[in-house]
Amino acid sequence: MDADAIVRYARHIALPEIGPEGQARFARARALVVGDGPTAETAATYLRAAGVGAVRELPGDIADWLAALDGADVVIRVGFDDDALLGAAARLGVPAVVVHARPDLVDLLSFPRRAPDPNAAMDLPRRPASFVADRGAPAVLAGTLAAAEALHALLRPAAPDARPRHLRIPLDGGEPLAQDIGAP
Repeated sequence: MDADAIVRYARHIALPEIGPEGQARFARARALVVGDGPTAETAATYLRAAGVGAVRELPGDIADWLAALDGADVVIRVGFDDDALLGAAARLGVPAVVVHARPDLVDLLSFPRRAPDPNAAMDLPRRPASFVADRGAPAVLAGTLAAAEALHALLRPAAPDARPRHLRIPLDGGEPLAQDIGAP
């Protein structure tokens, strides 16, 4: 890191959870944000602001995300309609964050970094989109949370027993949900 980067990211570097090693890891990282709209834009903005070295944005309906995923250190997927992308991330061992915003809630699923799994299914049938995307404050909140979770994933080492996590935040004042899901 040069002197300008040290000054710019001094607050990150001062945090024991990040430190100079974590900030250097951010600078070397390559993130892929798949999706469009305010959620994807917010996530990409926060990743860049945190010093992630390369942030690539792709619209959600393109066919070439697999090639882009191959060089990524973390992927954020806006929306829950692309199971094949999650399978590809599992095959490559890339942590993935899937986020969706509705006017009444924000849902986030975080799939940890693991050893690559050459048998992960990639051809799962597409599910119909069950949510209508929100374009307001929930979308910005969803993008912010997705970026934070992606940064956290960049700092976590691979763990064979890591489990996916689910966070659901109702925006109507209901009780939030945070849980580990699936088998380790």
